Amino acid sequence: MKILFYNVADIEKSFIDHWAKSNNVTVKTLSVPIGYDNIELTRDYDAVVFYPGKAFLTDESLYVQLAQNGMKQISVKSTGYDNINFTFAEKYHLSITNVPNYSPESVAHFTIMSIIMLLRNIPIYLYQRQVAHRKDFIGQELTDLTIGIYGAGRLGSLVAKTLKYMGARVLIHSRTNKPELEQLGIESVDFKTLLTASDVISIHVPLNEKTYHLFDFDNLSLMKQDAMLVNTARGSIIDTNALIEHLQQGKFKGVALDALEDEEFFEITANPYYQALMAFDNVLITPHIAYFTQAAVRDIAITALDNARDIVTNGKSENIVLN
Repeated sequence: MKILFYNVADIEKSFIDHWAKSNNVTVKTLSVPIGYDNIELTRDYDAVVFYPGKAFLTDESLYVQLAQNGMKQISVKSTGYDNINFTFAEKYHLSITNVPNYSPESVAHFTIMSIIMLLRNIPIYLYQRQVAHRKDFIGQELTDLTIGIYGAGRLGSLVAKTLKYMGARVLIHSRTNKPELEQLGIESVDFKTLLTASDVISIHVPLNEKTYHLFDFDNLSLMKQDAMLVNTARGSIIDTNALIEHLQQGKFKGVALDALEDEEFFEITANPYYQALMAFDNVLITPHIAYFTQAAVRDIAITALDNARDIVTNGKSENIVLN
């Protein structure tokens, strides 16, 4: 078996090489993303792993070429697969897999760090260090706050439990019941209550038709005037123009964003919203690195390769999202 793996960073290479040797599979790695100029390379391989760019959402010809080159699957090297056009994938009989679980501690710890940085006004001290005096901005403690978690899957649940152990009052809004969290004293509430009652809201859901721009102007309006908002999920869950308008009106004590709307992966400064958001001292932006730890990168690479191998050899995978 031969697998072609696009978008490979240096840190991933050793994990991929070790997997290839252990599984007796040839894996060719490319540092560049898949695109019009190199998709033809898939013709010589049995399976392909990559992170899909925006072109995969609208351009049917990419799916045509993969199918013509003998591909039966696309192994997406991330949890999110919002750039995959399922209509095109199904039309050309391409199975889609993702990486639903990888070191949830990586994003959970980053999320909690971001919350605490907002509570202690770190963005203001970072960006106004020439003018901000040592005691200009007093901080808040977790034990005095209500923190709302939107989405209580594996990752959101870990954030909720950790914050509860740290002394915060924690609310969750989830599409399924979470008795194991409620037993810890974590309260399940409806979405409106989450918005109105929380001092901090942290987002932990995938991007899809239901969550796109869910945090629009009206829903952001329901949040407390001095609330804080943290997003380590997908940028387009927040209507960024609406967020900017609220910030201009003086709303929000702090905002921490690890994902931006219309984001080109890892090219955060080229994002059209970046400069507008960075005009506010209480906004902290990081370049989609919440997941980026050695453990998480290892888990993502190995799971993506396992998915590709399983589809080719067995026609199925435990992480299939379209068969």
